[in-house]
Amino acid sequence: MLSNSGQSRDQSGNKTVERVQLNDTRQVTIRPILPSDLDGLRTFFATLSRATLRFRFHSSINELSEQFLHAFTDFNDGAHVAFVAEKPAFAANRPATLVAEARLVRNDDPDTAEFALVVAETWRRIGLGTMLTQILAQRARLMGVRRMCGDVLADNEAMRGFANALDAQLSLGRGYVRNLRVCLEV
Repeated sequence: MLSNSGQSRDQSGNKTVERVQLNDTRQVTIRPILPSDLDGLRTFFATLSRATLRFRFHSSINELSEQFLHAFTDFNDGAHVAFVAEKPAFAANRPATLVAEARLVRNDDPDTAEFALVVAETWRRIGLGTMLTQILAQRARLMGVRRMCGDVLADNEAMRGFANALDAQLSLGRGYVRNLRVCLEV
């Protein structure tokens, strides 16, 4: 069972930080990504398996470029929002460790936004992906978005199962046979 153990809000009342207890009792903090997360994001993506990187970026890559990492931490909050989940640091001199990343980017169609997420292998199947998707959906509604869509590689069984668990619509992807399109009404 997921539970919120603490929240913070910004000046407009949007939740900015949520402390969440996951199904296996581990706790994470979910918060908007910041430019200061560059090193943490670099480390997070470096720890992911090649298969997970391929599923997230739809291409076989070994590491993300510095330009790409900077783009992931510096964006327009009105049309692009991103969150990270971090496990607490147990030593005062150690930074928290990122264990998931999720983002929402508004399309040209004002009713639709693209979404993507990735969860570290050892943090899956305990409700973290569901919690991040719920936070993205909540933010999408605040932005006036009615539908979140994302592309999933057809061989990504875990994401296909996750999409089914969310009652998302699955359809053939746009122009690329190996992709499925996942859409959620928010």
